[in-house]
Parts: sequence; structure tokens; C-alpha cells
Amino acid sequence: MINKNTETIIENNKVTYKRYFDVDANLLFEVWSKPEHLSEWWGPDGFTLTIKSLDFSDGGIWEFVMHGPDGHDYKNKIQFIEIKKPKLISYKHIGDGEGDEDVNFQSRIIFESSGEGTNLIMEQIFSSKQELERVNAKYGAIEGGKQHVGNLAKYLDRIR
Repeated sequence: MINKNTETIIENNKVTYKRYFDVDANLLFEVWSKPEHLSEWWGPDGFTLTIKSLDFSDGGIWEFVMHGPDGHDYKNKIQFIEIKKPKLISYKHIGDGEGDEDVNFQSRIIFESSGEGTNLIMEQIFSSKQELERVNAKYGAIEGGKQHVGNLAKYLDRIR
């Protein structure tokens, strides 16, 4: 059974989401790293995903479009900083790939084995507390992060 609760901790310029999944770290890592999985769950409620390119390696770039329930398309570009299978995915969000860096933050996705399952720790680190507050006010980033982890849980339920 997958825990239905995501713990959210807000500290200054960082938001941390924690959730236990009753799957091993290798599977959890895989659904964060393969296009066929990412396109099934990535994003907040109501969003769909189109992957333009994905170079899942240290320094690699991932370009994708999140299609919002409001009909708006949100272009995104991520650069992977460090990948340690199946323990860590670290990346920085570097805007929309076309010069707009309206949302710029770093994320660390940590996979900690715990018994027969895995604790997922997703950290989003912004340049300042004010920047976190701005992005949250404009995009609903904190609730979106909770929904993002919730959609991961729903996807894992489907594929198990």
C-alpha cells in the first residue's frame, strides 16, 4: 500500500515534500527517469506532458511542454546536475528554453530505501524566500508540488 499523505515543509527559500512509497528505489527512480513513465504522471492535477527531448545524464537537458487544464502550454527546460542511480536526481529548472527564465530553481529528488519501500524526498530550492513566494503566488507552486507527488502515487498504483 502507498501512503496517501505527502508531508510538506517550507523553510525560508526551500520547499520539501516527503512521502513513503511501497515500491523499491529502483522502480521509483525509473519512473522519474524514463520518458514512457514521465509522460504518464508528471505535473499537477489536470496537466499532460509532451517531451521534446530528454538527455538523462549529468549536464543533460530535458525540454518539455506541460499542457494545462486551462488550455495554456507551459514550456520548460531542465538541466540535470547530478544523477546517482537509484539514490539521487538533481537538476535546475532553467526557464522555458526560449530565454524566459520566469521560474528558476533547483530540485533534489532523493530516494531512500526504507524497509521494503522507499522514502521520496523532493526538495525545491529557490534563490530567496521572496522568489519562492512570488512563484507560489503566480503559479501555485507549493500545491502543484503536492499534486505532482500525488500523481506519481496514482501512477504507481496503476502500474503495480
